Amino acid sequence: MRLPLATLRNHVTTYNELADDANWNRFKSVPWPEIQPELLTEGQKQAVIFVTHVEDYTPGYCAEYAALFPVNSPDPEEAMHNRELFHFVSRWGLEEDRHAQALALYQVHAEIEPDWDRLSEQMITESQKEFLVGYKGLLQVCTYAFLQEKATQLYYQSLARNVSEPVLVKLLHFLTRDESRHFVFFSNIIGSYFDQFGLDCLPLVEEVATHYRMPLHNTMADYRRRAIRMAREAPGYDRFLPIRILFRFLRQLGEQHPEWQSELEAGILRMKTRLRIDSI
Repeated sequence: MRLPLATLRNHVTTYNELADDANWNRFKSVPWPEIQPELLTEGQKQAVIFVTHVEDYTPGYCAEYAALFPVNSPDPEEAMHNRELFHFVSRWGLEEDRHAQALALYQVHAEIEPDWDRLSEQMITESQKEFLVGYKGLLQVCTYAFLQEKATQLYYQSLARNVSEPVLVKLLHFLTRDESRHFVFFSNIIGSYFDQFGLDCLPLVEEVATHYRMPLHNTMADYRRRAIRMAREAPGYDRFLPIRILFRFLRQLGEQHPEWQSELEAGILRMKTRLRIDSI
């Protein structure tokens, strides 16, 4: 199940056109000397540490994409598809790596961890642990990323609303804009899969949604306690909202294709049941 090359190229080109105009400089755009560490709570510091590790797993994410979608495939059509996708993956990886380094810079300047070498050791120890998305096809990989990018965007927005340290607020706004742009790309890919392959896509999306877990949930020490604490620092953050947004997305597809509506609603009901969600 592969998108036509022209369709993929259109999405990748559109993304990179926007990304090239939306740059920010991790070293110059953030006023590092103006940080006021005394305005940070201990919980907010821990939240910064947590999301630094999530963002810093970028080499692992990119390595998995490279393995799943090799540009040196012996099949010329597959190789062209994967090379086109690489134009996105390389840009997306650059932006995610910028997030990780910017958050690390914040830790150093805010004296959360003022020793660069010690911070680097902490980050590499975590990032070397193996985490795999667990899916092989682009549709399912993008469905996972749809949920991950939206969850991250929403968390950064909620955290920014509850932080009084102005430099962190500014940094979170930069991160939020990037994550929002990433989310749109993955949404467009999923939409094109449905346009191309119809309701054959629905079981694949359901599988990802009903088994979704955030990155590093099974590798980071004491993940559950840290994730709960992280959520407490962002009142208003709803971990089920990305799933709600996926349901909304599927219903919009149903509006465009009325003949799909009954099956899409049945799929949404199955996902709600498996996730034990009654109020969506």
